[in-house]
Amino acid sequence: MTTPTELSGLPATRSTPSAIKRPRKSTAARIANTHVDSGVDYDSDARLLVFREGAEDPRVAAARMMLHGAASEDARVAMEAIRAELPPATAKKMSDYKSSLPAAAVEAIRPFVENAVALALPKTTHSVETLLGPCMHFVYWAVYVIGADLDADIIFKRELIENYVREAAKDRSEGTRRNHRAWLFRVAEAANPEANPRNPMPLNARAVETPYDADGFVALGRWAAGQKTPHMRTAAKTLLALGAGAGLRASEIAVLRREAITVDEKGRVTIEITEGGPHRVVPVTAQFEKSLAKAAKVMPPGSFAFLPNRVRTGHEVVSAFVGRSSMPPGSPVVRASKLRNTWLVRQMTNRVDVLTLMDAAGLQSLESISRLASYVPRPSEKDRLAQLRGTR
Repeated sequence: MTTPTELSGLPATRSTPSAIKRPRKSTAARIANTHVDSGVDYDSDARLLVFREGAEDPRVAAARMMLHGAASEDARVAMEAIRAELPPATAKKMSDYKSSLPAAAVEAIRPFVENAVALALPKTTHSVETLLGPCMHFVYWAVYVIGADLDADIIFKRELIENYVREAAKDRSEGTRRNHRAWLFRVAEAANPEANPRNPMPLNARAVETPYDADGFVALGRWAAGQKTPHMRTAAKTLLALGAGAGLRASEIAVLRREAITVDEKGRVTIEITEGGPHRVVPVTAQFEKSLAKAAKVMPPGSFAFLPNRVRTGHEVVSAFVGRSSMPPGSPVVRASKLRNTWLVRQMTNRVDVLTLMDAAGLQSLESISRLASYVPRPSEKDRLAQLRGTR
């Protein structure tokens, strides 16, 4: 669809449904004559519409087509009739709503959003002010950020709502995100009931980056040693030491400076994290001490620890380096998140105290640890019994 000319900087989209037209009297009368008990009660004290179980108003299916790109005359008339039955206070709150989003974008999607909310109100105890804001922001994101068609079949899918709540709204508190997800689900059920419902995914249910197994870990060493230049070999070994040897995140690797690495008289290496993640001091595992200490000796003062000559600090520097590295057939996928998870699993395998591990990893909760627990080898029955008895 064609983006309104005033939407500078927004991605191009296809046309939005036209504004609702006033129904012809004859058509409006015909629609009105088909009205049955809608099963709606209005609680004036709570300012809520309450849905009672019963048959769906036959106008709703027709009105719903306004959200599916089939804006027939009957659909427009049905939607107009449903919106006309909204309590005056509700209709006023809907028309008075102002969004912080770009005005031209809001104007383009507002009829679609308002129509969806109008269909949802009789089916929920939520108020119009509760549903309208989150729905407007969600539809704006769907249309102008990911470029979706303004069609309920595409937008009001649980998968898309889940993705929006987990990713686009991740700067909000978990409680707010849960509420917004629940509200958007209610609108989606009214706007696109044919979509197959499923149980909501947990907000933290992202795919877990599988840690490297023993063979994968050996292959990582071959990948680093097989780079074509000394510079690339040193960078690859440093990346492994920081990721698999200290559990640093990509954001932490990207901003780490030479001065954050300390090597004591016995060759033990520690890293102080002051940027990119929670402040902490992390000892590097013995396997990577020598390679990181060797690399640190030749790092210029004030330089970055990983790729000292660069000026960029975004966490994508890790993936960019891996992308230009030599990757012979059979080379493992190299990602900072997989390296970090491997470090976490190895620490858990070594039975590091959970609070000690959380401090070293910069974790505020057990979420990451619990999601990786299935990769930790179980001790023998004898050792488990000894641990539980406190004799081991």
